[in-house]
This record gives sequence, structure tokens and C-alpha cells, in this order.
Amino acid sequence: MKKVFFLLILVISNFSLCQKQRLTDVGFYYGFSEYQKDSLAKPNVYADIKNQNDSYIKISDFRFVDSNKKAKMENSAWLMKLQDKLYFNMLYASHIYSFDTYAKVNLVGKKYFLIYLDEQKDKKAIGATNPYGGSLIGLAIYADLKSRVTWKDKKGKSYTVLLIDVENKDNVGDKRDVSFGRILDTKLILKISNDSPEVISKLKNNNFYLENVIDLVNEVNIK
Repeated sequence: MKKVFFLLILVISNFSLCQKQRLTDVGFYYGFSEYQKDSLAKPNVYADIKNQNDSYIKISDFRFVDSNKKAKMENSAWLMKLQDKLYFNMLYASHIYSFDTYAKVNLVGKKYFLIYLDEQKDKKAIGATNPYGGSLIGLAIYADLKSRVTWKDKKGKSYTVLLIDVENKDNVGDKRDVSFGRILDTKLILKISNDSPEVISKLKNNNFYLENVIDLVNEVNIK
């Protein structure tokens, strides 16, 4: 009897493990303009969750619950909203372009969004792309300043950081209404800091950390 009971529990456990988790009850900003107007769509759709943690969600295609047909607009939506958190469609992340991944927006501001992904914990969201880095910036005021595309926090963990302009959308050759997530490199840091001497000094001395990135973007967002 005990053996039968044990086998029954084992079968139920295996069945539960095989069941796919579903993502439901989500909202969408289909494009940049919808976000600007705070026009959130709430279609009755679902997606199967492939992989997730507290920073990202990898999913199958969204489908309509009533017909099971693919939800084209939802699959290409710029932003997804889940439990009051915004998630950025990594299809629009430069050099990554992941069609099945949404990354949580860590910092929401009036000028910029910021997403930072741990290069170990979140590597499935980042992929293997490393577009550039290591070269000298070039101008005299940036002497000996090398371009970087990853940023360490003060504990030594490395992050890929995306910066998303939410004041200006990108001009693309098709009908997409989006602002791309750009990998935050040294040149972008210099641009948004207006070539701050303090920032340049920290960059040259390798003392510019993820925490400094967050502080800088917060400062820009409140100006």
C-alpha cells in the first residue's frame, strides 16, 4: 500500500513539473506613443514561460485565450506591464534583439529608463553579443579613456546596462513606433553627463561603478 501511495505521489509530482507556467493578466504599451499617452492595452492573451528570474522573462509567443491564435501586436509590443512593473521587449535592444525576452525596467524616469542585467545570473537574457569595447575614445580631453560596455557594481559583479530614451523615439524605416534600448557604453555616459570632469576622472581611474550609473541617470531624470 505504501509503495502504491509513493508511486502515486511520484506521478503527480512529475505531472506538475511537466506543466508549463503561463504568463497571463498582462498589459501592453504597443509603442512609444501609447506609453507617452499612458494608453495601456489589456487583451486576453497568454504565453508559456520558458525561463524567468527577478530580472527577465523568456516566453513563447503570446496567443489569444479564446482562439489560441498568435497575438501579433502583443508579440511586438514595446513594453509589457506585469504587476505594476514595466518590462522592455528585448527585440528592441540594440545588439541583442531577442525576440522572446522581456527585461524588467529597473529605473523609470521622465527622460530615461535604465535596465541592468547581471552578466552571470541574467546571461540568458543578454545572449553572447559583445558589440565593442576596449578602444580609445579619441578626443584629447578623453586621453587614455577606454570605451567600456559593461559596468561593475561595488561588490564586483558585472552588468550589461541598457539606456532607453523615453522623450524621443527612434526614426526607423518602417512603421515601428519605438525607442531602442542602447547598450550603455562610455560614450553614452559622457553624453548624458555633458562631459562632466568628475565623471571623466572616475572613468579614467576605473572608479565609475553601476551605482554611479544609477545616480547619474537619476540626476538627469530630475532636471
